[in-house]
Parts: sequence; C-alpha cells; structure tokens
Amino acid sequence: MEQYDYSDIKPLPILTDQQDELCRIMYTEDYKQLMGLARALISVNELSARALQLTAQVIDVAPAFYTIWNYRFNITRHMMTESDDTVSYLNKELDWLDEVTLNNPKNYQIWSYRQSLLKLHPSPSFKRELPILKLMIDDDSKNYHVWSYRKWCCLFFNNFQHELAYTSKLIELDIYNNSAWTHRMFYWVNFKDVASEVELADELQYTMDKIQLVPQNISSWTYFRGFQELFHNKIQRESEVVQFATSFIASVLSLPIDLPQDLPEIESSYALEFLANHWSADPRTQDSAVKAYSLLAIKYDPIRKNLWHHKINKLN
Repeated sequence: MEQYDYSDIKPLPILTDQQDELCRIMYTEDYKQLMGLARALISVNELSARALQLTAQVIDVAPAFYTIWNYRFNITRHMMTESDDTVSYLNKELDWLDEVTLNNPKNYQIWSYRQSLLKLHPSPSFKRELPILKLMIDDDSKNYHVWSYRKWCCLFFNNFQHELAYTSKLIELDIYNNSAWTHRMFYWVNFKDVASEVELADELQYTMDKIQLVPQNISSWTYFRGFQELFHNKIQRESEVVQFATSFIASVLSLPIDLPQDLPEIESSYALEFLANHWSADPRTQDSAVKAYSLLAIKYDPIRKNLWHHKINKLN
C-alpha cells in the first residue's frame, strides 16, 4: 500500500448497523479502509497501476471476492494495451497469479482468471501452465478446480500429448484416484474418432491389469465400462470382456438365490454390476441381468438394493 498514494480517494463506507440487520459483521478498521478504497476506485472505474496494486491487497485478504477479480482483469486488459511488451506484461501477471494460486488451492475464481489471461495472451503456452498444475495436483490429487482447468487447457491449446502418461503416473501412485481415471476418459472421448485398434487393445489391457491389482475398485470398473461403451463398435472382444468380469464373481450366477447366507463371497461386486449392465442391453441376455441385479440386491450390494430393484423393474 505504501507504493502508491491514495490520499485523493475517499473510501466508500461498508454499511453496517442497518435496521433489519440480524448479525453485524465486525470488520477491522484496516479491512474497512481497504475495501472502502477498492469500492471507490471501482465506482469510478479507475484503470491504473495503483488500482492494480490495490486489487492484489484485496485478493490477499478476500480471495473469493469475484468482483475484485473482474476489476483486476479490466485493469490488466487496459494496461496491457499501453505496455511496450504485451507478452512480458501478461507473463508478469501470470507470475503473480502463480503465487496466489499456491496459497489458495480451493479458490475457483483463480482458474477463471487464468483462462481470461490466456485468452488475452498473444502467445500463450501450455508448457508454462504444466508446473503450476503439477504442484496443485501433487498437493491435492483430487482438486476439482485444477482438473477442470487442465481439461480446459487441453482443449484451448489442442494439446493432449501429456495426458495418458500423466494419468498413468497418478494411477500408479494411487489406483483409487477417480480424478485421474476420469481425466483419462476425457482423453479418449476427444480421440474416439481417430484411435487405432492397437491403441484401444492396449488401453483395454491396461485397464484389466489395473482391475486385477484391486478388483474391488469402483474407479477402474467405471472406467472399464465407459471405455467399453465409448468404443463398442471398434472393440470386438465381447466374450473376452465377459469372461474377464465373470472371473471375479466365482460361480454365483449358477447358484440359487433363495438362501443368500449360503452364497459365497466374491472378489468384486463391481464386476457383477458391470455384467448386469452389459447383459441388460441385449434382450437375449436380460434374464442374466435380472439374476445379477438380484444378487447385488440381496447379498453383494444391499445398501443400494432400491437401485437394483429399479433396474430390474425397467427390464420387466
């Protein structure tokens, strides 16, 4: 704050003690002064270096204040046009944003602001974004805001070359990382029209290998199902897939279900769910689907029995 003179600005007050006020917020005097200055500058739309500095102070104490983010963007866009080196100016702004990002991992306004800056940038670089993305995901591998931004970057830069290897590394560290599995599916959705049979076969084997490691993992089974549905016209290995899933459920499909307590334990209820869903799509195998859903309801996933009964009713 000492860098610039704000003595000519009359802070706009933060109104308190209103007639119908239920709970008065006890702002500190420093906070009221800072916000009062910011409100005053916003009211006259001052687009200056001191206004930019003030927004940094406000974001430091109130990082979720989306109005100040929008104001900072307007200042940056204006000052960029007056700069002799637009690229350096915007890179400096991104450098500042990196520091804010590291200190505010759950703040979604940051990522919207980054998108806006990259859209302004004459030569934006995905390579520049990768380190901050890595740091943030290393800190919290399931941070929704960071993953959403990474998806946006892939589309914005039309660059997916890092994604399979990156998700493989994360899945190696934590096979239950649903965010990594979801991002991996995002990759294939964007390449569904150009993926080769060899690539698809390799990915199918990759998924089955991961399921073998931890059969009771909803993330890998959901991915397996999604991958099958996405490429059902290209993957002609239905019998192999069914045989693979069946290997995790012992012989329960051939056993009577009137005595649930006599049914054996199985390696994966998700394998049974996968088979039920697979069989329900074909009228010729819907009886098998009903049996599988019934087994889930009475023995292997009774907590969701209402869902399984609903699916059975849809088949009848």
